[in-house]
Order: sequence, then structure tokens, then C-alpha cells
Amino acid sequence: AEKALEIISSAENELAFPDLEIEVEYQSETIGRYGLSHIDNRFHLTSLETDCLAKEKCGIPEAEEVEAVSSGCNPESGCC
Repeated sequence: AEKALEIISSAENELAFPDLEIEVEYQSETIGRYGLSHIDNRFHLTSLETDCLAKEKCGIPEAEEVEAVSSGCNPESGCC
């Protein structure tokens, strides 16, 4: 972690980067994407929300918008 911090600090000074978000990709059986935080001189992978890139192939139907339906009852009519 210390070596990585040295490399990042050196690049930051040389290239004058603003503070940017960093994402890490890690491949095991699938490719995982993570955010990166630095706490107590250690790097920690953080969860990122992801979205399916092939929705038409995964078999999960998209949520349909439901329109609110009025009962047609007037509160002043005494029927409610």
C-alpha cells in the first residue's frame, strides 16, 4: 500500500490531477468493479452499484410503471 501511495503522490504532483474518483476492476470468475477508499494507511474496496449490460438476455422483465387509479368515490358523498 505504501508503494502505491508513493506512485499516486508522485503522479499527482507531476500531472496536477484534481481529486478524482478511482475504480478498481478485479477479475475472478466474473469481473467485479469496486470503488477505493484509504483508511488507516490501508486501501479498502467499496461496493459500487452496477447495472446489467445485457438486460434483453438476462430474462428479468423491466418494471412497468403503474398508474394510480381513483376509486371514483367523493369523500363528501358519505360512501367512504
